[in-house]
Amino acid sequence: MIRIILDTAGTLVLLTALVAGPARAGPLSYSALFGQFNAIIFGNFDASSEIEGRAVAGGNVTRGTNFQTHTGLAASSFGALSVYGNVSTPGNLNVGNAGNVAIAGSNTASFTMNTGGSAYVGGTNSGNLTVSGGPGTLAVIGANSGAMTLSNGGSVYLGSGTTASLTASGGTAATLAINGNTSGTLSLNDHTTLSLNGSNTGTIQLNGGALIYSGSAGNVTNVNGGTQTQQSALNLTAPTSTLGNFATTFQIPLTALSTQLNGLAANSTATLSSGNVNFHAKPDSTGVAVFDVNTSLFAGASSVTFSLGSATSVIINVNVDSCVSNVCVFSPGSLNFTQGAVQRSTDYASIVLWNFVNATTLNLTNEFVGSILAPKAAVTNANAIDGTLVAASDTSFSTGELHSHPYTGSFPGTPTAAPEPASLIVLGSGCTALVVLHRRRRHHPIAASN
Repeated sequence: MIRIILDTAGTLVLLTALVAGPARAGPLSYSALFGQFNAIIFGNFDASSEIEGRAVAGGNVTRGTNFQTHTGLAASSFGALSVYGNVSTPGNLNVGNAGNVAIAGSNTASFTMNTGGSAYVGGTNSGNLTVSGGPGTLAVIGANSGAMTLSNGGSVYLGSGTTASLTASGGTAATLAINGNTSGTLSLNDHTTLSLNGSNTGTIQLNGGALIYSGSAGNVTNVNGGTQTQQSALNLTAPTSTLGNFATTFQIPLTALSTQLNGLAANSTATLSSGNVNFHAKPDSTGVAVFDVNTSLFAGASSVTFSLGSATSVIINVNVDSCVSNVCVFSPGSLNFTQGAVQRSTDYASIVLWNFVNATTLNLTNEFVGSILAPKAAVTNANAIDGTLVAASDTSFSTGELHSHPYTGSFPGTPTAAPEPASLIVLGSGCTALVVLHRRRRHHPIAASN
């Protein structure tokens, strides 16, 4: 919620915008890490096909498309996309279902948040940021040269001015706070309030809104009953991101998980017959089936079948036994997952976890069923992965989507929780400004909600 409060003397005492996401959560268990995310990439992320669930990149996003955060996902304090480096693609990225985006560094992409949502950029921004179909929260801490649009109210904070256009429309008042000068066209509609700690050299279309400024108002048009008030200074407090440390939140615990799972004793076997690799599950009393296989088992294989029995957790430790100079490549080629003893291959996707212990490269051609834990591997997939992907880097999603089938099985032999993480994004106290202003005439309180 965004609220502007005036006292009986007409003094503006508080301007505050609520955070873009929930407050920081406690430590995440391994189940939560797999349940809340569709992709956890330690390095750079190149995603040219749809990602159904949440994605996090420890490096840069070099290409992107649709981040959907489909309904039915586990609740999370993380948004649709969190990037600990930069978003360095000039493309258009869509975020569905009121998803949030947090970028620690700079951004060059144009984001559209559908049905509402938020975007936080910790560095400079040159991409257009648009929120449609619902209220939104936009924040850029560095210099901004990208157009911004709110279509149904919300808030904007710019920490170093803007040279681009900014539009607030849609029938709901918005709150805008800008530290620095503006030279673009700012269109304020629906009684929107702009606090400008600087000067305007562009055009401000007031349209019945309120302009509070510390420098020069410059060219103000279409006033339509709006108000203009100059102050000697405005104290606009920047929102903050609590992305935290990527290594301790994701990389260290998930790398340790791979090592710990690799130490489990196998209780089930896989055999190759007539080009088919059949995983015969013989789970223990808790429903856990553990396999220990080498990639040479798949040489000449064209299909994979699971005979699960009563298994509720299937852990497959995969060793690449054809490594050359610490380069361990697994390229299963035209491997197909068949129905086996279940109706569809995706029926068992949520209970299968592939632990690629030493793989440095995974080249996946056909649809791959089950979550993948490959902390050392660069992954290329030309088809869908039905599960969560954990990898060192993603080099290309040429045509391969990520389908949200989070691993729901257990993690035997591991701690119950990973080291404590930070939430994806908490915009601190939001776009908060403490401004003291004496109004020369009585004015009704203005309130807008986000």
